[in-house]
Amino acid sequence: MSSRTPIILVLALSLLLPLAACGRKGPPEAPEGADPKYPRSYPAGAPTPQ
Repeated sequence: MSSRTPIILVLALSLLLPLAACGRKGPPEAPEGADPKYPRSYPAGAPTPQ
């Protein structure tokens, strides 16, 4: 084990640990006053050309 291995491990962990804290836990919630018909699945009854 070289003397650089612990330094490389600490550097790798210091770069990866902030990524582990990102994101919300639980399902997403719509903001107040949001249009209830969005989001909808695509395509949602697209009109047919005549």
